[in-house]
Amino acid sequence: MVHIVTFPDVKDALARITRGERATTENVNVLSILQFWLWGSDANETCDRGKCDFHLMHLSGMVCTRVFSEAYQLVGDEIDYVPSVVDDDDIHTLIDRCRIFLPHFYGDDSVDSVVQPIENRQFTNTFNINSENQQPKKYTHHDKIQTAHIHVPDSVTLQQLRDLVHAIQTQWNLIQKALQDSHTKEEKLELLQIIDRLVTQIFIWFGYYLFNSNIEDWQADDKEFVDNIPPTHALALTDMGIKFYINIFFVLFRLLFLQRHAVAVPTGKNSISGCYPFSIETFHLEAGVDDFHLLGMYYDIPAGCLLEYKHSYSGYYNNVSQVVYKHFPSYKRRLPISLSDVLCQNASDIFVLPCLKQIYPEIDFAFEDHHFFREVAGVRVAVLLASSRLEPTTLSEKPLNLHDKQKKSTPPHSDKNISEKLQARLNACRDGINISGGSSGLDAACSSKPTHWFWFTVGANIYLVSIDDGVAYSGSCKDLLTFYLSNTHTH
Repeated sequence: MVHIVTFPDVKDALARITRGERATTENVNVLSILQFWLWGSDANETCDRGKCDFHLMHLSGMVCTRVFSEAYQLVGDEIDYVPSVVDDDDIHTLIDRCRIFLPHFYGDDSVDSVVQPIENRQFTNTFNINSENQQPKKYTHHDKIQTAHIHVPDSVTLQQLRDLVHAIQTQWNLIQKALQDSHTKEEKLELLQIIDRLVTQIFIWFGYYLFNSNIEDWQADDKEFVDNIPPTHALALTDMGIKFYINIFFVLFRLLFLQRHAVAVPTGKNSISGCYPFSIETFHLEAGVDDFHLLGMYYDIPAGCLLEYKHSYSGYYNNVSQVVYKHFPSYKRRLPISLSDVLCQNASDIFVLPCLKQIYPEIDFAFEDHHFFREVAGVRVAVLLASSRLEPTTLSEKPLNLHDKQKKSTPPHSDKNISEKLQARLNACRDGINISGGSSGLDAACSSKPTHWFWFTVGANIYLVSIDDGVAYSGSCKDLLTFYLSNTHTH
């Protein structure tokens, strides 16, 4: 049985890190801390005291960086050793399949050690539920970008880290399309594993800077998020920089989690008539215009930008349009659609969902930062989304380290150096957190009455979430609504 992580577990893990010990224990492992971070902590909770810089979601994310890193280390590695999770072949495959550009992964021919052929390696992934060794296919690289020499760097500077995070955010729609276009489940799983490894690698690189109290000048090329932090006054990440990255990774890992755990629903069409058990009319389309434009804005912003904006401009957020115009100053709303656009066989979910909301308004909207919970005896209890059809995630096998163990991928530093600095910054968070439903106006309206189902929109993906089951379902919106009706007997 998986241990349910609590706030004391998170604080104890951080205390172990500051003492130079390993964060991972029997109770605090990859599965338990990941599930708690993504679904057990509220990204919009508030602190009672103004000096409290981080809340539970941020603290849990900090622990995740170290637990993930330790999961990929070999026996005998130093605690602060930064393991290599992704290799050159992974990046080749990702660029070829998804048609994306990843900055700073194009280098010269010099490598620190010989990389073992990809077909001889065994992969373990953060989200790999059923650990099976996959043998990736070989892909032909035929254009200029794909024939360029690709080399995964041993380490990245802060500006390079920010560039890579931004590239994943802004090109997630291409990644999602490549996943959808996969011909087989095995092909989709293979691609998903590579994406998982890439995001995990970038997350571990961020974790190195998070717990580094003496960042070198050549590494601190992103001046916005570094400062001379007491008591040593050496360069370190600022509180704003830490929250910036954790907010974005929080959403990216939610997307990866849902890709693996969401349960696909069958087609909702009647086998005889070929029709759905509901009909969309013109007045549904007209009444859903506001929702159509609202969903369009959530669709158009990169994953993680909404949550990042809420924390960067705390107290000023009022509507998603603020986030849209920050990133796209010349943004224009989507053009109106016709009923034929909604009724066509391959209609986009963003066309269909506003109409379905008019037919069954009891299913509320939820977005990337939403905290799913149920009330038990007047107390909010977090709903840890998972799938009852899948086994728990385990990192039972260590992936092979791609670099010479004598040549550290990042300059080592002593964890003892961070003890006083990190402890001082975390002490303000102790007992200063008040769980609240602080969220957008739309979410506040949703929580005014008990709701057991949500349309969960995250990263231009739409899922149907059942609070009672603790499961997210995937499929087209029409199929999802049919599944909802069959489970609630409202038709």
